[in-house]
Amino acid sequence: MAVNYYCGSRYTEDVDAFYNRRLHMGPCEVNYRHKDGNSSFLYLDNNYNPPFGLLHGDHDRDAVEWTEIGNERRKIHLYVLSPVDLAVTKISRYSRQDQEDILALANAELISAGKLRDRAIEALGDFIGDRASVMTSIEDICRQISAVKSPQLSREADYPADPSSMNRRKEPDLEI
Repeated sequence: MAVNYYCGSRYTEDVDAFYNRRLHMGPCEVNYRHKDGNSSFLYLDNNYNPPFGLLHGDHDRDAVEWTEIGNERRKIHLYVLSPVDLAVTKISRYSRQDQEDILALANAELISAGKLRDRAIEALGDFIGDRASVMTSIEDICRQISAVKSPQLSREADYPADPSSMNRRKEPDLEI
């Protein structure tokens, strides 16, 4: 869902979420219709567990509030991981889809190889598991980002940034 928020490049039916308070959540599913008229659903994945993957210790401080959805009127506010932290979470599993998501963030100029490498290596300090394979994944994805990045796209985004400037959505409705 967060990759769609930033890039609009991929649709998913599940939302991986974590909370800063203990919370019991039963099944949570929303049915809706795509713009093309086909019915679909979106569900909260209660099996997602952030401690099992690579996650930077400052992810919550650097998260971006999802604006234009009425957050200011709700008791629970929705935040999205910063682009670089989102990419970091995908490195330890490193499936083909994870690689495509990271490259989409890079192609949208939201992350750079250098920023991703630095943030991921910092996150390794709290990681328990096979660090050698994670380092291999970090180096591989950073090579891929550098290989596709053209010279005129040398801008490196610094995060956290002003959340309003990060919201690339054009209208208040979620594009799915």
